Amino acid sequence: MAAGNRKSSNKRKTQTKKERMAEMEKAQAFRVEVTLWIVVAAALLLFISNLGFGGAVGKTVSGFLFGMFGLMAYVLPVLLLVGSFFAVSNRGNKLAAVKLIAAIVFLVFLCTFMGLAMNGNDRIHPLDAYTYCAERHTGGGIIGGCLAYYMCQAFGLIGSFIIDIIVLIVCMVLITERSALRGMQKGGKKVYESAKESNEKYREYREYRAQERKERRMDHKVSGVSIDTRIEEKGKKNKKRKSDEMGELSAPAFDMMPDTTVSPMPEKISSPAPVAVLEEPAAEIQPEISGDFMPDTFPPEPSQAAPVPEHIAGLAPAKDVLKPAEKTQKKKNEQEIQNEVQKVAQEMETSGLEHKPDKAYVFPSIDLLKKGEGKKSANTEHQLRETADKLQQTLKNFGVSVTVTNISCGPAVTRYEIQPEMGVKVSKIVGLTDDIKLNLAAADIRIEAPIPGKAAVGIEVPNKENVMVAFRDLIESPEFQTAKSKISFAVGKDISGKTKVTDIAKMPHLLIAGATGSGKSVCINTIIMSILYKARPDEVKLIMIDPKVVELSVYNGIPHLMIPVVTDPKKASGALHWAVAEMTERYEKFAEANVREINGYNAKVDSIEVPEGQERPQKMPQIVIIVDELADLMMVASNDVEEAICRLAQLARAAGIHLVIATQRPSVNVITGLIKANMPSRIAFSVTSGTDSRTILDMNGAEKLLGKGDMLFHPQGAPKPIRVQGAFVSDKEVSDVVEFIKEQNETASYNEEIVQKVDSMQASSGGTTVSISDADAQDDGRDAYFDEAAQIIVDKEKASIGMLQRYLKVGFNRAARIMDQLEEAGIVGPEEGTKPRKVLMTSEELQAVKEDL
Repeated sequence: MAAGNRKSSNKRKTQTKKERMAEMEKAQAFRVEVTLWIVVAAALLLFISNLGFGGAVGKTVSGFLFGMFGLMAYVLPVLLLVGSFFAVSNRGNKLAAVKLIAAIVFLVFLCTFMGLAMNGNDRIHPLDAYTYCAERHTGGGIIGGCLAYYMCQAFGLIGSFIIDIIVLIVCMVLITERSALRGMQKGGKKVYESAKESNEKYREYREYRAQERKERRMDHKVSGVSIDTRIEEKGKKNKKRKSDEMGELSAPAFDMMPDTTVSPMPEKISSPAPVAVLEEPAAEIQPEISGDFMPDTFPPEPSQAAPVPEHIAGLAPAKDVLKPAEKTQKKKNEQEIQNEVQKVAQEMETSGLEHKPDKAYVFPSIDLLKKGEGKKSANTEHQLRETADKLQQTLKNFGVSVTVTNISCGPAVTRYEIQPEMGVKVSKIVGLTDDIKLNLAAADIRIEAPIPGKAAVGIEVPNKENVMVAFRDLIESPEFQTAKSKISFAVGKDISGKTKVTDIAKMPHLLIAGATGSGKSVCINTIIMSILYKARPDEVKLIMIDPKVVELSVYNGIPHLMIPVVTDPKKASGALHWAVAEMTERYEKFAEANVREINGYNAKVDSIEVPEGQERPQKMPQIVIIVDELADLMMVASNDVEEAICRLAQLARAAGIHLVIATQRPSVNVITGLIKANMPSRIAFSVTSGTDSRTILDMNGAEKLLGKGDMLFHPQGAPKPIRVQGAFVSDKEVSDVVEFIKEQNETASYNEEIVQKVDSMQASSGGTTVSISDADAQDDGRDAYFDEAAQIIVDKEKASIGMLQRYLKVGFNRAARIMDQLEEAGIVGPEEGTKPRKVLMTSEELQAVKEDL
């Protein structure tokens, strides 16, 4: 009983204490409110007194304030009001107390600045400063006057200004918590980067001009004059041409050629003039070279005569040929002239009369692409700061104290870097994802905790308005222009707006996954277009597999293609197997040349000294195999396709063969473990679930992407994926670039041998493929109950061997064989222990496949 009384008395004491505390807080709040109203009234009275509307009392108070603070008396009421509210709203905050002290010091030294600026060298004694400022409403008052007087005595006027300004800057830094040096550092960094970029552009321009002058000299040397021509005299300036040195040759060099006259070549030559090809055979050309040559200096016999240079055959005939000038300042001796003639003859013998130089590849013009809008982000600095404050306050409401250290604004997403206080768990911030999304009214957010290499957590919030990343902006960027690899790929722009360019050769294989409409096909077009703007057809070859028919067929006819775009899923298996055979053949050549990879082989080809009459071995081009929809191939020929992809992914890097595989269904029966293990670089677009995100990236995150090119790019070696906004390239831009390449360059000459090999490999491997395409059970080895079993499983949406036994009335072994055949046909998924298998087709899909067959 006594114990019960003690408990009840303790409870009453606790309730009394709580009530007392509540009453004290209520009284405290009441006193604070009364105080604030008094401060408001005082501030208003002071303000109107300074303006001369306060009566006698106001005049006295105004004189006192001007005498104490000078010009600062005008802003003192405002500072008093703001400071009072700030102090009340931040009671108990040490940082707020520091800011208040800094504000008071700021006011004092601002008065000092006014005293220094108004009085200058005419210093007023501190005792006179009060009367002077009160009467004239100027200066810094007695406070500023005293400090200005003694500082000028100690440090002089200029030194006083320097000290005063430094103190004001320090106070502003403490009040605003913004670093002035950091702002100066950012400005200096921008100036440095701008100067560096300008210097780099100037250096590239000088190299370009040097190369252009070199090409001009070569063109001048080759096209400026021929062996049998003379120079017309056109003024004094053109008399000292190099062509005059050949003036000792007589007019008719070849019997069948008319007399020709060649004007001196101008110094600036844009391109060589078009030349004609001589139609007569070389054996019928009889060179007759007259002059003062000795018999042993004659050119070769007529049977060994060299063909006529093309630029000679294209010259226009002239009626009159001038004789050589009698006086030339520089002449070659006879032996040098004979050596030149023999050298030209040898070059023409090796080239052949009917041989035309290979047409140089013309890269597509950058003007075919659409320019970007030019703006980095639609968010203003005020909006970013407002969102950062709201984010900081939201986390504070849940007991998590953080500081926003940096804001990176990208084309579609803005990342706020927050630094939690000591003792705050990162998992606590991650657990508040939904609450942050609610308070920020965002469609979705993604938290990167922590950011690799930084002591901060990144919260990625979608922008109100997205900025489209134009493909032209990436192509014109210095990152892409300076990339040395011929298979460089302009990925897009990262979270801070920087251009991301990667090398497919370093990936060395790329796996792309994303739902329909997420930007997967545009990304593939970006890869292909990057290669077309970077590499010639002899440097990079492409093999494209497009089961959807409409995505990549536009590229048919470009010279980079080895074979036409493969649209038949059964032929795709043959194309992949040909790539395996090509890889094996390349490794055999590497072994013969004693090199390890394709770059070493090509370098060795360049260094080989080829004897006369033999051809130099051809360099190996890099091969990029692009598969637009892996899921369709796996349904038709899963075993053959998986085997070929795995072999290429394991071994093809050193052979210069690279895979780019895309799928919209990143499930485990499409992206198998073997395929995934050998493709270290991945791009994940927006997917439907976290399971799909884990399949492609081994982590969640892709299900929170925004779509329309928003991706997580995980290159080989990166600790975490990088969020990138992919570039947009329209169908019109693609078609314009393809048409330009077809018109300006040679049409695609497909390798018929490869096409035949692909067809033969398809025929040889077709018998082992299990699909729904064959209806006859006797021909493909399927069970007679196969079609009926498929219909039952699809209708019931369950797949188990026991169910087949019950409905088909067959034994366990036969039902297990039927289930294996259904798995190979892509109707059901693989075994998952004791769980039923997944049904991968609907009744409509099964019926559609049957109707197609």
